[in-house]
Amino acid sequence: MEQPLWLERLAGTTRFKILELIRRSDRTVQEVADAIGVTSNAVRGHLSSLERDGLVQREGVRRDTGGKPATVYALSMEADELFPKAYALVLERLLDALEDRIGPDGVAEMLSDVGTRSASPTEGPARARVEAAADVLRSLGGSVEILRVEDGWRIKGFACPLSALTRDDARICGLVEALVEQTTGGHVRESCDRGPRPKCGFEIEFPE
Repeated sequence: MEQPLWLERLAGTTRFKILELIRRSDRTVQEVADAIGVTSNAVRGHLSSLERDGLVQREGVRRDTGGKPATVYALSMEADELFPKAYALVLERLLDALEDRIGPDGVAEMLSDVGTRSASPTEGPARARVEAAADVLRSLGGSVEILRVEDGWRIKGFACPLSALTRDDARICGLVEALVEQTTGGHVRESCDRGPRPKCGFEIEFPE
């Protein structure tokens, strides 16, 4: 499974070691310093940077070995979600098992239904509805922009929030296609790039 870019940059650094420690259990500055063999002042500097980046957060205080109250640091929920998980593998195996039971068409229909249930129709001009769909994709972790094209609109992606799965498996794109269609009320055609770094793409037309 591909690592997030921020993890690749941090791998092997002191900050990465700190994150791995705090991921296992909440720790004070002194506990981190003792575990990785650096000074407490150095740890404070790294924790300040990690806190500023939203990767760690303060979780109250407790008495440290010297008896003084010490701040306890924990991994933020946002950072924990960024560590590699087995979601993609589990989802792919689930889709394979479902396909064995109900066939490819049944899986496609089921995923389309999930996408429809995951969205709410919007009203207003076409641009506003397409923007609402783009906002939904952004909220899922996608990076997208809206383009006006001859036949309607295009949501052009620069990153796919489900890239670990969609790189080799197009089935999940049907779910997102249905989500965009339900949100916009238009006719949507998926045009995703499933290369080494998958990118979302959806063409949207509105009936006259």
